[in-house]
Amino acid sequence: MLAEWKVATAQEEQDWTSARCRDGASTMTALFFSEQIDDIARAKAICQLCPLRGLCLEGALRRREPWGVWGGQLFLNGKILPQKRKRGRPPKNPQVAQSA
Repeated sequence: MLAEWKVATAQEEQDWTSARCRDGASTMTALFFSEQIDDIARAKAICQLCPLRGLCLEGALRRREPWGVWGGQLFLNGKILPQKRKRGRPPKNPQVAQSA
């Protein structure tokens, strides 16, 4: 059982070298953990072309990642957020929001 786990772990490590977010220097870390809407969109776009997107998302869900972009999805408190809301208070009148 332990030998199987070591083989699986080694295989997973080898697979992660082809992740699009991995550049060996951690230069994209700030992008994937940014609060800025445009940075989040860029991180998600990078994930869309990654061959490991599914594995990354599955692992983030399993670990309940507290925040960041994982597998092309934005996480907050271990759950996927459909979208990041702009800063500030939302308008009280829905018609005002549509005209803006």
